[in-house]
Amino acid sequence: MKVTEITFLSTCRVRIVVEIADPEPYTTQGEARIPRRLFKMFPRIAAQRCGNDDGHSFRREAQATEIPHVFEHVILEIQDQVRRGAGAPFAGETQWNWTLDPRGRFYVTVDYENEIVALGAIRLAERVINALDSKDIACLDMPREIARLRDLARLSRRHHHRPQPSSRDYFPSPFPEYKEKTGFSEEKPAGLRERLPDTAVA
Repeated sequence: MKVTEITFLSTCRVRIVVEIADPEPYTTQGEARIPRRLFKMFPRIAAQRCGNDDGHSFRREAQATEIPHVFEHVILEIQDQVRRGAGAPFAGETQWNWTLDPRGRFYVTVDYENEIVALGAIRLAERVINALDSKDIACLDMPREIARLRDLARLSRRHHHRPQPSSRDYFPSPFPEYKEKTGFSEEKPAGLRERLPDTAVA
């Protein structure tokens, strides 16, 4: 799975385009090791609420769901761990429409509070998803990664308390290298707020 576009919307939501290329699996069905490793790494994620037609919990939904849907929940969990569970719950949704888009393209939209933390959570979640299906999972030190994101959150809050220039800059001077590496989009077209019709995964 690869993140190909990140767009911050004007509603404290971020929209992520992800691509899954053939022959990679689109879902966790038949890939029992993915949810098993996921719940071992993030024990609390199983308790997340999940809106679905069958009313299943995420623990059950994760046994046969789209990989980008798991990615969505990992982003939410990482952000929640960074802020130590304070504040209103984050929400997200995963959509796709392969009658219009290439097969394997998904749109993941999630809430965020801090743009820098959100970017870090997206990139970390991408690494987690790609590691869940490989032996690389042991190389991820999640406590260390979460601590790094907390440090970024503190630095960004400290900076935003200072007087800011009149022009809007998502990543001011303390983080120019972070902005350059992530290659995010600052565009906020209204059309990105439209909900895509859901289709079944073949």
